[in-house]
Amino acid sequence: MPEDDRQATIEAGGYFDQARVVTQTEGLQDFRRKQEGHLIIADDRPLLVMSFGTKYTGPNPAKYKIEGKYDIPVGYKVIIKWDDDEIVFMTRQGHLGPEFQIVYLPKSPVPEDFTMFEWNANIAEIWDQFLKVIEGHEDRDLRLFKQGPWRTFGVTRDEVQIALKQGTDNKTIIDGILYCADGEKPNLQEHMRYIGFDPETDEDFVWICEAFRNEPKPPAMFQYVSSNMVYWADATTQETSWKHPHYDKYRQMLQAARMQKPVAHWKSIMAFRIEYLLSSIFTWEVEEAVQNGGEYPLVETVDNVLEMERVFGVDVKNEPYLVHVLKRALRHYGNAIKEKRRVKDVEDFRNLMNRYRDLVGQFEAMREEEAKRVAKLKVCVQCDDKDAVLFCDQCKDFFCQGCFDRLHAKGRRMNHRRTWVEMGMCAECVESIALFHCVQCADLYCRDCYQEWHVRGGRRNHVPIVLRSFNSQTHMLPDATPAMGTGASKILAQARSPWFAFKDENNVNLYYNIMTGESRRDMPLAIINEPIEETRGGGMAAGWSASYGSNMFPDPLDNQPAIRGSKKGGHETSF
Repeated sequence: MPEDDRQATIEAGGYFDQARVVTQTEGLQDFRRKQEGHLIIADDRPLLVMSFGTKYTGPNPAKYKIEGKYDIPVGYKVIIKWDDDEIVFMTRQGHLGPEFQIVYLPKSPVPEDFTMFEWNANIAEIWDQFLKVIEGHEDRDLRLFKQGPWRTFGVTRDEVQIALKQGTDNKTIIDGILYCADGEKPNLQEHMRYIGFDPETDEDFVWICEAFRNEPKPPAMFQYVSSNMVYWADATTQETSWKHPHYDKYRQMLQAARMQKPVAHWKSIMAFRIEYLLSSIFTWEVEEAVQNGGEYPLVETVDNVLEMERVFGVDVKNEPYLVHVLKRALRHYGNAIKEKRRVKDVEDFRNLMNRYRDLVGQFEAMREEEAKRVAKLKVCVQCDDKDAVLFCDQCKDFFCQGCFDRLHAKGRRMNHRRTWVEMGMCAECVESIALFHCVQCADLYCRDCYQEWHVRGGRRNHVPIVLRSFNSQTHMLPDATPAMGTGASKILAQARSPWFAFKDENNVNLYYNIMTGESRRDMPLAIINEPIEETRGGGMAAGWSASYGSNMFPDPLDNQPAIRGSKKGGHETSF
């Protein structure tokens, strides 16, 4: 009896009893496949048919025949196993006849071993190309491929031919493969199908699928689409996978949502996501380790801050100062999870973010006002053209040399007292009027920039020269005080710096750049982003920092004895 005519068994899904092919069949994919797909077991080997395709009904049907009696399906997709490697075979309708593609997916860390043969209308040619690639594996059994492409990939099997004659496309969606209909980017419905979303029972959890779709991939992970199937390549390890890098996270989140049933409201959703994040950190294994003398894991990590960014729907690249609020929220809710309390008060932290935004906005307005006053003072009040070099104590205005001489040439103005001033701009910030000239640096500095650049190293010994300025007249000219520099630029530079300090598991500083994703152990030369102090800006910062008191988040445990090892109510009010 020919090998083609052996009795075969077809089982939908991945459950079967043949012990001799169990190992090979379970390894047919690196991802999980449950209850979907058509698994054909015959000839002592498994074939997983993802789509039987359809029978060609157009002109020149002879081109879609094998040996004059077998139909070549259109849209046929099958995966076969060769030891630990996978081979994918696909067909499609071409312009002049059927076209074929083979994808060789070896279980190898070497990226060059991955081979995708382009669509080809000549089956013999693409088959020869494939054989040349695998002939290098002389230590492996090549008898599987001696029967030719049609039998190797099961095209001539009765199961495939019967499915074509029935006129049905038995295409299936397999658990573990993300399909992409347009061949470019999978849509929301395809992501929903991929993680097992049930439209009838999971209608309140669409936001999980949206978050799954929108979360950025890891920096070294790249997404590709081949024959409407999505796979991912890791540029660091040079490995490819059919499994989405965030599949497990959102699959488990969907299962947790089915049990906890959060309401489809932003407060409930945010509280659920925060609790899901922190519950995965403070597990029962961690609690057991702490009871045996261990320590709780760090909660204010880079990954957790970025996850909280997605939960609160903010963009820390545009608003880096909000990282401090996110770290504070992690501390607060981390204590709640450790003490087995529910996550709440998410709206209060959103309000805290708005207050921080208002605070930064006030400093920006202060900087703009400072720049306007500096520009006004720097130019002669009379001609509005030349730089001012003289200050009249009685007129309380700045003049260039020509305008001062002309206006004070006669009358009582001849007796006005004048002060020579130098109105150069700071070489560093280029915003404030310079007050010092550093002999060694040969540059002009405002007060803040001089202090910042001469606080450490050899620059501490540099000699500053106090420039002739109008600081002696500030009591007579109110507009002069902001022009001397309020420190707003320095505070804003710190608040918008992308560099943040974190602690690792060994309590060692780790510096992370939220713009580039760079991390380093040594302190960068750039400014480190720190919370705005309560006393900066004339106490303006107290509007966001001091207002976060112990009464901001009412806690039912406040009236009970404090839990050992934690502050009353589990709050910490310091940054």
